Amino acid sequence: MQSLLGSDPARVDDYRLLARLGSGAMGGVYLGRSRGGRVVAVKLIRADLAEDPEFRERFRREAEAARSVGGFWTAAVVNADPDAEQPWLATEYVPGPTLHKAVSDHGPLPEAAVRSLGAGLAEALVAIHRADLVHRDLKPANVLLGPDGPRVIDFGIARAMTGHSLTATGIFLGTPGFFSPEQTLGGEIGPSSDVFSLGAVLAFAATGIGPFGEESTAALLYRVAHGEPDLSKVPDGLRNLLAECLAKDPDARPTPEQLLDRIGESTPQGSGWLPASITAVITQHATELQRTARAPGAPPPPAPAGPMAPAGPPRQPTRQESPAPAPAPASPPAPQPQAQRPMREPIRPRQPQQTRHGAPRVRRDGPGPEFRTGGRAGSVVWALVFGLLLFGAFLFERRFGNDLIGMVPGGHTGLRLAAGVGVLLLVIGLVWSLWQALTPKLRIKINSEGVVVSRLRMTREIPWSQISRVGVAGKGKTAELALWLSDGTVPHSKLWHRVGRYHGGATIFPIGATGGIFTRRQQTKRMREALGQYAQGRYDARLL
Repeated sequence: MQSLLGSDPARVDDYRLLARLGSGAMGGVYLGRSRGGRVVAVKLIRADLAEDPEFRERFRREAEAARSVGGFWTAAVVNADPDAEQPWLATEYVPGPTLHKAVSDHGPLPEAAVRSLGAGLAEALVAIHRADLVHRDLKPANVLLGPDGPRVIDFGIARAMTGHSLTATGIFLGTPGFFSPEQTLGGEIGPSSDVFSLGAVLAFAATGIGPFGEESTAALLYRVAHGEPDLSKVPDGLRNLLAECLAKDPDARPTPEQLLDRIGESTPQGSGWLPASITAVITQHATELQRTARAPGAPPPPAPAGPMAPAGPPRQPTRQESPAPAPAPASPPAPQPQAQRPMREPIRPRQPQQTRHGAPRVRRDGPGPEFRTGGRAGSVVWALVFGLLLFGAFLFERRFGNDLIGMVPGGHTGLRLAAGVGVLLLVIGLVWSLWQALTPKLRIKINSEGVVVSRLRMTREIPWSQISRVGVAGKGKTAELALWLSDGTVPHSKLWHRVGRYHGGATIFPIGATGGIFTRRQQTKRMREALGQYAQGRYDARLL
């Protein structure tokens, strides 16, 4: 959870915004509180998208349809205003991390937890499909693990973007590796498409990796459409069921109701449905969010009347107050039962590991996309061109050089000088092309702990805790990953890694050098998507 930025609104309709939960391609997500004290998640659509009448109309229809979705396993829509200057949507605030974060931080779930997860998600799809909606983007990041079971979020929003050209903003309709073959190939999308995504989500929960791997976007799209999923690490009791969900033919997949029959009746959901490590995280962050909800201006809880008052959490001072010194309690106070609905965990990058010297480290083995520079083939071609031109110039000089000089009166010195300059330029081009072809590729890995830049065995690690702002600067060949450090410094250039200065920050990776025009566009989309997922609260989608 991050503090509000100066550009963020203080209020959306009747909801006062308390903190920033994250940001994405469509807009920002905020922690809000109603006048009655109810805590909600408020999604505010970007102003440029709101200017498109078609998008606004689709958003209106989908917001109305989303209200009709019931069931236990979806985050209910409590309010929305598609006609506002910036359309917004408020949903109930669900405690717990996303499935992606929980598995990334604590490893795959046991088979019993995966079965409970599958039953809850299948029941959520039943409710969504009964409302004549198709989720279209069911993925681990859109599944919240609450103390009483899973919740599906963002249903219906992807459908609001159908038919709208959003390629210029970096929005990708779905997540490669989790959407169905018919989505990949542009076919008709129906409820069976969500079942395919559910199978991929459960495979991720059981193994820690998607069934089609974590390669580049193009490779994932091809594998989803034409390859077979890797279910070798899925528990035996779930393998056949997930294989049916991941069938290429939509008609061969089971319905959500059939999935519930196959999974069997689950035990009642409760705090014990998840591993203890994840349950502890839910409890810890729910307490922290309760304190965050008591923002300045909210009525604080009453102070104890005297030494015999019941034990409870101490009153939190507001920003206008100075906390009075008090002696440390002899024992931790007993937690006070909360009357409010439990709240969702703060979206915060995992703290990087510490070395024995105290320096933060960023692990490279965590889930997350990797990018690398390209252009070797083009450099080899140019090296051959320059080499052939040099060889041709040498043969021409041997064959016709003296005759040509004799034909130009007084031109001996001038021709020699011009020929020398031309040969020098060709040599420089040849050397530069060979250098580009032989230089090892620069790689960058983005995950929940931070950013790792590497070339050969040399690495530069930058954890999220040291980054205040990050985004994609420039377009096309000039597109680069830019960041600003929290302490205001700029990373130094190294012999193997050049760092450029950019408006007080630094550019650390040339996205424009990843390949041709099609590859650059795909990699830029992947980069924006990765930053929106892993650098929440730090990613600036408006950076140009």
